[in-house]
Amino acid sequence: MTQFTVYVSNDLRVPDRDYDMGLGALYGADDIEVEFLTTQNHDVLRSEDLAGANALVAIQQHVTPETLDGLDDLKLVSAFGAGLDHIDIGACTERGIAVVNAPQPVGRAVAQSTLGMLITCASNAIELDNHLRTDGFANRISLMGHTLYGKTVGTVGMGMIGSNVVDLLEPFDVEILTHDPYLSEERADELGVTLVDLDTLLAESDFVSLHCPLTEETKGMLGTEQFKQMKESAYLVNTTRGGLYADAELAEAVEEGWIAGAAVDVFEDEPNVAGNPLLDLDDCLMTPHMAGVLIETMTEQGEIVSEAILARLHDEVPANLVNPDVYAEPVDEALLSPSHR
Repeated sequence: MTQFTVYVSNDLRVPDRDYDMGLGALYGADDIEVEFLTTQNHDVLRSEDLAGANALVAIQQHVTPETLDGLDDLKLVSAFGAGLDHIDIGACTERGIAVVNAPQPVGRAVAQSTLGMLITCASNAIELDNHLRTDGFANRISLMGHTLYGKTVGTVGMGMIGSNVVDLLEPFDVEILTHDPYLSEERADELGVTLVDLDTLLAESDFVSLHCPLTEETKGMLGTEQFKQMKESAYLVNTTRGGLYADAELAEAVEEGWIAGAAVDVFEDEPNVAGNPLLDLDDCLMTPHMAGVLIETMTEQGEIVSEAILARLHDEVPANLVNPDVYAEPVDEALLSPSHR
């Protein structure tokens, strides 16, 4: 029996929490061997660590053209979630390697975390928590928060995660402004959001929530000038990617009172956050890129990835395909990743 070797770049299993990364279908297959790499200290996956690989699950490290050198038997590279900015899709396509992701569960999880951050900011929960620990109930009235109901939420980007956020915000009767140059008026009408330019969104929103990928187009799209356009009472929420602004400029915006505060799950140079000025802000919510990392979500991602690997093993087109050009024949659109249709 021919063995199909699958390399997984990070071992995220947590036995005492009954979390096996959702890869059980691979562990139990007689013709599949799963190998976990110990390459956490390398930013780029090395070809010498992947000898004999037929499939690769790239979770954190980058997949570059050099990574793929000599991997003649590699048939599939999978992200472990929605994000693909760490995988050189073009290099994979040139080598006939299918690329897939698993965005569906991530969209729901990140939307949930975004809603939690919006409510936390509106309620002023971070400052209240800090105040209680130091001063108890004294002068608590001075730290009253605001209701989220009836406010204006501006979303920068309206893809899968953004649309999930819209769904979760429905009970709060908010007005939703959206800046997304790739969103049609028809789709905006379907979602019940108003398309505006970025300047209008920043000026009119009580909460600005970022939901766009990090690209050459979006890198550094926000900065001091944009933060000064926002209301002094407004909050910035970022559960998408670091690099959309300089962290130091956001920290300055909060410290100087140009905006009321922020809730941030992602950082410029993560995972290295030593010395990041945002961490000095006691009245802002910070989490270590965990908005989409929930037990159920991660398990479902692994199950989706496993199905793609099994499909590739049996010479079938995997679901959530990102690069259909790797196939000579047209691929059924239903098999394409939602983020690439």
